[in-house]
Amino acid sequence: MLRKVTLAASLAMAGPALADSVACHIIYGGENFTVDAAPTRDPYRAEAVKIGRYFKFKLVYAALPVTGESIKAYVYGVSTGTPVPIHQATWRPPFDARAEGWGFTGFHSLYEPSKSSEIQYWCQYFAGEMPAQAPMPTGQLTPVPPRPQ
Repeated sequence: MLRKVTLAASLAMAGPALADSVACHIIYGGENFTVDAAPTRDPYRAEAVKIGRYFKFKLVYAALPVTGESIKAYVYGVSTGTPVPIHQATWRPPFDARAEGWGFTGFHSLYEPSKSSEIQYWCQYFAGEMPAQAPMPTGQLTPVPPRPQ
């Protein structure tokens, strides 16, 4: 009985658990966007979001019981109407949560060859709670102001 009371008391004091998340900052055509994701056990449901006329960007933060955690970024070129994969990157823990520099991914520049379009991105990892100025992890595309130099 004492164990149950102690466990209940410790759970009540702990409060709600804070989920990790990731936000990718995208630059395309002079505009800045953010695509974010929270951990999921169903990574195949993640959808790519349209960036301009010629790109789609998909961010997946998978937390699977068998294979563990991974963060994947996919970029598709859409010059002919059908998305064609032109980039895929995978990162495994530990994810670097430092805010300076270009996050845990480094800075990526990609080109869509038939239209000569360029997209650039870098991603940040947030352990626990995202800062107030960052968008909540929704998986939706959100225009953001340019990054300060």
